[in-house]
Amino acid sequence: MTKHNDIFRVACLDDIDAILGFTANGVQGLTNVPRTRERVQEQLQETIDTLAGKPGANRIIFVVERDSKVLGISGIIVKVGVESPFYNFKRNHHSGRSANPVLAIDYDTLQMTTDFNGYTEVASLFMGPEGRGTGLARLLSMGRFGYIRNNRNQFSDGLMAEILGWTDENGVSPFWKHLASRFIDMPFDNADKLSTIDKRFIVDLLPGIPIMLNLLPDIVTECTGRPHDSSARAMRMLQSVGFQVTDMCDVFDGGPAVKCPTDSTWIARSTRRVKSLDAPAGAEICMHFSGEGAHFRAALGPAIPQEGRADAHAASIVKTSAEAPVYIAQTREPAPI
Repeated sequence: MTKHNDIFRVACLDDIDAILGFTANGVQGLTNVPRTRERVQEQLQETIDTLAGKPGANRIIFVVERDSKVLGISGIIVKVGVESPFYNFKRNHHSGRSANPVLAIDYDTLQMTTDFNGYTEVASLFMGPEGRGTGLARLLSMGRFGYIRNNRNQFSDGLMAEILGWTDENGVSPFWKHLASRFIDMPFDNADKLSTIDKRFIVDLLPGIPIMLNLLPDIVTECTGRPHDSSARAMRMLQSVGFQVTDMCDVFDGGPAVKCPTDSTWIARSTRRVKSLDAPAGAEICMHFSGEGAHFRAALGPAIPQEGRADAHAASIVKTSAEAPVYIAQTREPAPI
């Protein structure tokens, strides 16, 4: 069986063409996934600036590669709501009861909020067609938490992620069609792109008062907080390391938001320093990682974290200097017994 060199690392400017090769035709609504040469270059330059500590730089883009071929990207926004507020809808439940006549009503409302301001966002997860089904998706997602663990002082105490919202078989978002577009009179894709540049139009146009979902078509209630079929697996992956579903949703497509205390991800809690390179081939597949900043690397391989026993191959391809320790961590929280 061929042993591949699968690496998770910080992206660089040399990756522009490889990234553009699979993101150019990405799913509509993935706001943080760059789909033009200009946006890819901007985000990679911002990555360089963020690592250098340049004021205003706030994003780190990563890639996963197999045998030196880039197959997917993911990212971290160091702190949301820095240049402009980070808006979401918060879903609230209400009940009404009448004694005479005996009647009852239960309904939900959406209220615009900035509760996630100051959080670190894990974002931009996108695997190109060639990388799907290879087992690299978990490394592409989990590698970010290894990076946060090794560079902890750069990030907030809370992590969050927005998941792409559900669309029907024609690619139409009922949430956008029946709710958001009634206030924002432009195509979804245009609003989505504009929100990456300046979010002020969101608070200018969307109502500041609660929106009653029971006054809208039932499909809006049903899809609020529901992930896109293509993003459900990514959401479950985050839940498997400690993220919890919240009552927040995206203001455009109603997609769910999840959150977790930074030091409570299973990656952070299960990390152990490598003591030996003799893990048996049949051991649990774990993440191996080493380095800080631009020198960070992560890979998957069999390991026994509790004993510090790692896979020699995975450890060798993540270790970029003799001084940098190698760590191992489980990539999913064990199911309760």
